[in-house]
Amino acid sequence: MRQISLYLLFVVGILTIGCGPKMIPGMNIEVADTPDNRALLVVLEKFQQAFEKQDVDALVELASSKFYETSGSSDTKDHYDYEGIRKHFSEHFNLVEKCTLNITLKDMVVEEDQATIDYRFVTRYLMKLPSGEKWQLKDDINRMKLAKEAGQWKVLSGM
Repeated sequence: MRQISLYLLFVVGILTIGCGPKMIPGMNIEVADTPDNRALLVVLEKFQQAFEKQDVDALVELASSKFYETSGSSDTKDHYDYEGIRKHFSEHFNLVEKCTLNITLKDMVVEEDQATIDYRFVTRYLMKLPSGEKWQLKDDINRMKLAKEAGQWKVLSGM
């Protein structure tokens, strides 16, 4: 009888290990396969595509009306809100050609209707400067904060 109990305990243990949450395949980190996580990945993909296409309207569409960007600095001169998204990206894209943006997911946390996505980005673009064209490369880590509004994830900051 004791041998059967140990066997059952072993089988239950193996089944429990195999019954963890399903993960989204093809990710460089473990991301549970939930509707919210999949929706957040779609937002991140739309951000990447809009940035590469230099589609300001698509970037504005991703943003919450509560959007506020500090650009990682305490100097309020480079901060902008929802109304400033269009101006910020239009000015940036007027100086840029042939833009690429590669995003690597580092972490994603969902807490009810709030989420954070930590990601590494590498952007490469050709700048049109008065002195001539010059290739630029930026490699950094960023945090995108999002909120669910009317059932849709919208970006609060981090674009």
